Amino acid sequence: MQEPVIGIDLGTTNSAVATVEGGRACLIPSRAGGRLTPSIVGLTREGARAVGLAAQRLAEVQPEAVVWATKRFMGRRCTPELVQMSRLMVPFPLIAGPTGDVRVRLAGRALPVTQVAAMVLGELKLDAEACLGRPVRRCVITVPAHYDDNQRSATREAAAIAGLEVMRLVNEPTAAALAYGLASGFEGNALVFDLGGGTFDVSILEVKDGVFEVKATGGDAALGGEDFDQRIVQWLLAQVEEGFRETVGKDAVSMRRLKVAAEAAKRELTEYEETLISVGDLGDHTGPGTPRVTGVETVLTRRFFETLSEPLSRRCLAVCESVMREAKMSPQSVDAVLLVGGMTRVPLVRRLVQDFFGRLPTTELNPDEAVALGAAVQAHELATQSGAALLLDVAGQSLGVGVLGGRVKRLIAKNTNVPVVTRQIFLPGRSGQAEARIPIYQGESEFQDENHKLGEVVLRNLQVGYRSDIQLEVTFTLSSEGMLSVRAVDLKTGTVEQVRLEARNSLPAPEAQKLSQEQARYASVQSQQDGRRAEEVLRRLLERGEKLSRMLQRTAQESPGVEARFAVGTMRSLLDHGRVALQEGNIEQCARVARQLTTVLTGRPA
Repeated sequence: MQEPVIGIDLGTTNSAVATVEGGRACLIPSRAGGRLTPSIVGLTREGARAVGLAAQRLAEVQPEAVVWATKRFMGRRCTPELVQMSRLMVPFPLIAGPTGDVRVRLAGRALPVTQVAAMVLGELKLDAEACLGRPVRRCVITVPAHYDDNQRSATREAAAIAGLEVMRLVNEPTAAALAYGLASGFEGNALVFDLGGGTFDVSILEVKDGVFEVKATGGDAALGGEDFDQRIVQWLLAQVEEGFRETVGKDAVSMRRLKVAAEAAKRELTEYEETLISVGDLGDHTGPGTPRVTGVETVLTRRFFETLSEPLSRRCLAVCESVMREAKMSPQSVDAVLLVGGMTRVPLVRRLVQDFFGRLPTTELNPDEAVALGAAVQAHELATQSGAALLLDVAGQSLGVGVLGGRVKRLIAKNTNVPVVTRQIFLPGRSGQAEARIPIYQGESEFQDENHKLGEVVLRNLQVGYRSDIQLEVTFTLSSEGMLSVRAVDLKTGTVEQVRLEARNSLPAPEAQKLSQEQARYASVQSQQDGRRAEEVLRRLLERGEKLSRMLQRTAQESPGVEARFAVGTMRSLLDHGRVALQEGNIEQCARVARQLTTVLTGRPA
């Protein structure tokens, strides 16, 4: 039997995992019972790990024991500017690791954000294994289209810690379009409006004969549901009594309570014109003794929320306009607008999209699930090579080499089809230099200090001579998933330096190995518990199945027929297979029979 493969949407607010069964992409439910897994990680006072819904429950009693929205810091260097910016988004502190990577302080530990992501990925892996009853190793993971090389490398690093082999990274809007196109048979020009918890992406694709070709893509790395929540949080904070306001703003427990209330209010305003917000026990929870506390009680209307959100809405439209220009298209030439991400449920967002494009957006796919379903389809395609779908993506950002004068010479332009290889000849900065440092930049500006430096290639032992005598050939290779490799050659001597540009702030190898071992131990314990749980679930389902079987037998006796006999035979076969699986301790078979019985008993897929 073919090894199972999965698709993962690693989100800022929520994550999801899916697979393809019987030719159909389907979401895998979490072991906690939900369809989505909150991207929240916590550590209890005893040091036990809590992920997803368990971490969400922990946050209600120990807000200081959880972290969330860490995806925004993946692959970033921990700079004073980033630390300052983070204070406006999250109450937990960011600290720098030994390589300059971003870490969060949690329960006395400094956790790398890649480890936090690995914990979420590991939980999704366990969910898939519990559902499928088999080990899962290979996957496709989605990333924001505008993610740079360092952020993509960090995602792969997190997957490796979680014990996953990444078959391919796929841009989130592309995955959503893939899920929609294959589910509906759509052909034409589709624009994906992907507004998630932490990032905003817009991609335009041409879909024809199973080929999904990206024409242009763009995004805003600091625009998502978290920012809309923060607008409400800051409004609520402004209503705290003046004598308490500064204290509440610095208190992690209080700010978490305001954040939860803001998110709940935003969801409520999707259905209703106004909502009551009541938050109590705000104050300083860090000092000794009983804290002096206050509270906030107010009404937020949908209209005022839209006023608070107006600057964010303008940024969404600015990205749409930019991508349309790059694709050389007008809003009227778009055949379908796909809404992806939980924020697209907000009436304001849907109205903006409808007004801009002059058409109702497509809402056939669940905006929270479309990306994971598309990732599963791509994973299945890579595993089976069926030829059902071909993805042709583009470079999300321009790539170039730093040259004299503080400028950047562009080698790969944004929206160039990938994979792509390009070469260019450069000269040393001055005559007689024995070493050349070739800095690599990503971004759209022609100036180095306005772009993101990915790293550099160093060529040593150059032959001393005139500057014009030494030609350095630089080759950029950008893979289909946006990973960059750089090769530099001294054409005079043949000296070669070839590197795969990875995050300069990646974890030290010994630490990464230690974290992988820690994750493996955790997964082993959880798998054993999941196996026992699967057997117990199957026993309960068999009891219910026996009752249904007796009912079907009575029906067949009263109204004999082919269909009645077939229903009885199907149920008896399932029950027999379930008993054998329990007797043999076959977890995979237990999981399979449990899914089939759930479908029969409830009338819907497990």
